[in-house]
Amino acid sequence: MKKLFFCLIVLALGGCTAANPVLDAMIGGISITQVEGYFDLDRKQEKDFEREVNKDVKQIQRKQLQEFAQAIRKYDERVPRELEDSKILSEVFDTLETEYTQASGSFKNSAVYLVNSLRDEQFVHFEKQVRKEIQEARLEGQTQFNSDLQARFKKQLKYWVGPTSVHQDQLLKQFIEQEPFPWKERLNNREQILNRFMAERQDPKKLRQFTEEFMVNYDSLRTPEYAQAMALYEDKFKIFLNKFWSTLNYEQKQQLQSSLNKQAQEVESLALNERPVK
Repeated sequence: MKKLFFCLIVLALGGCTAANPVLDAMIGGISITQVEGYFDLDRKQEKDFEREVNKDVKQIQRKQLQEFAQAIRKYDERVPRELEDSKILSEVFDTLETEYTQASGSFKNSAVYLVNSLRDEQFVHFEKQVRKEIQEARLEGQTQFNSDLQARFKKQLKYWVGPTSVHQDQLLKQFIEQEPFPWKERLNNREQILNRFMAERQDPKKLRQFTEEFMVNYDSLRTPEYAQAMALYEDKFKIFLNKFWSTLNYEQKQQLQSSLNKQAQEVESLALNERPVK
């Protein structure tokens, strides 16, 4: 559910593109049109919602994107000097996680505006859509989830370091098979948050508080099982990233430096771009 709101970062970053896995990782390939579709908004609601989103986007452009670009450039400069046991990739991962959280909180106002505009049948429509997705994911199972995750990780690695070797592909496959993502806990967590969201809609004050907390401090809403599982998984994923760094050849490190530089340039450009939502 968080990505249903957080996908609005696409508006600040200029659009979701398959060629940029940083944005893909942040927004999960979801567009604002899909968000509006989840709630079956009418034309007036769409127009009003997009107006509020633009306000939040401008705040991110003014305050966050330049800082984000500066952080990326620091990694760019470090790449040539890093030794084989460097933890630079796991540090980049932590930076992206931090940016994700900060950007999500920046959309608090438009998220609250959206839920306050919903009619009862729109809450019901949203509930049906999300429950359907949860059920479909459970039927597909871990194997399909692993396959999708491997394809997504491989796309991100290709963006950052270029084509990967057979050995590197095997490392990725081995990690996914030996350290499975806690997808069951994730689905249970999503269902619990959905249940609470639907329950809180009966009280406008509680609904507002829940929505604000959801945007600003989502981790506090996680089930204990999912929070613990994700903490363990992220620790293991960062270990994998550090191991993966040791396998990079000269050309891949050059590509990584180029990718970081390109990302910083794009973010700096977007920080100056105040195009409205379309």
